[in-house]
Amino acid sequence: MAKRPIDYINIKEDMPTVSISIDRLKYKLSRCRLNKIRCLYIIHGYGSTGKGGAICTNVRKWLNAQLRNGKIKTVVFGEDFNIVNEAARNLYEKYAGLDELLRTCNNGVTVIEL
Repeated sequence: MAKRPIDYINIKEDMPTVSISIDRLKYKLSRCRLNKIRCLYIIHGYGSTGKGGAICTNVRKWLNAQLRNGKIKTVVFGEDFNIVNEAARNLYEKYAGLDELLRTCNNGVTVIEL
């Protein structure tokens, strides 16, 4: 069975505010739903402090709220995307384009399933 495609978004590309980043993500999610894309690779960066910047922290909080409210099915943070993580492994097996993330630890990204 062929892997299904994913989509990507870089919400931190031009260093926006947290609010603008979340608005971009909301818009992208609506476009994914409309186009029947079920997996989104989100590049939000990690911040320069080594503790997670404002965009990273707030986007992840927002995504976890969406997960709790049943708006998205799965959230896997980049640093947790590995072969021993069952949710990550399931995403990897279903969707194309996640090979590199499986081989690296990247705190600046999150993968979600709609």
